[in-house]
Amino acid sequence: MNVAACAGDTCSGCGRRAGRVRSSRERTWDDLPWASHHVTLIYPQCRLVCRACGIRTERIEFADAKARVTRRLRQQIGVDCQSMPTSHAAVRHGVSWGKARRAEKAFLAEWDRTRVKRQPRHIGLDEIQRGKGQRFWTVLSDVVHGEVIGLRQDRSEATATALLTEDLTARQRGAITAVCTDMHRPYLNAVGTVLSKAEIVFDKFHVLQHASAALDDVRRQEFFRAGAVMREHGRGKRWLLLRRWKTVHGSKRRELQTLFAANRRR
Repeated sequence: MNVAACAGDTCSGCGRRAGRVRSSRERTWDDLPWASHHVTLIYPQCRLVCRACGIRTERIEFADAKARVTRRLRQQIGVDCQSMPTSHAAVRHGVSWGKARRAEKAFLAEWDRTRVKRQPRHIGLDEIQRGKGQRFWTVLSDVVHGEVIGLRQDRSEATATALLTEDLTARQRGAITAVCTDMHRPYLNAVGTVLSKAEIVFDKFHVLQHASAALDDVRRQEFFRAGAVMREHGRGKRWLLLRRWKTVHGSKRRELQTLFAANRRR
């Protein structure tokens, strides 16, 4: 689809009206489809001579600078990427994976720029693993609204401190009353240094993980302290003991009943 040239004389750098047009060149942008037909916009974009910026391209109203898709297609790709992989959104709109990825990043940047900057009272500080190997990222989030506040590579104390000081303003830090995190010592040190008045809440996954490990140690000690009968019936029953009773049937339930009976005789 050819777009008729208009009197576009707005500088893309400063936004002022330029004095004269130096040259023009046709550029293409992918747009939303019309019915079942793929749409490509063709527009002769001008190069302007701006008194403040020098030679710059004219500002395009329907697309961002250096973009290859229109703003409305970028918006639709960004919305679709919230519910499907980027590759699926690229196939759906007939663009390459690189275009879809750049459109998604631009959509997220625009959302981050225009979203309401809240003052969270409860935040979360946790880690995620990206890629193969021990490659971790530290995530700072608003646990009440489910929004990501900041993301940094690595999970060191310096990374956590940078997230808390650079991605949160002084007013936001003063409003925080609780921080949910795991038992990673660098995170605890960073929270204690930057948010000394906030309460630290350990997430239940790591609490239950340590409790389960402690129960395993007690079970193992009691197993070796028991007699020959308990060792005969209790060997290899750890995962059977951890299963829910209603999911145990047949011979496995009889094994548990035998183990419980031997335990009562002690």
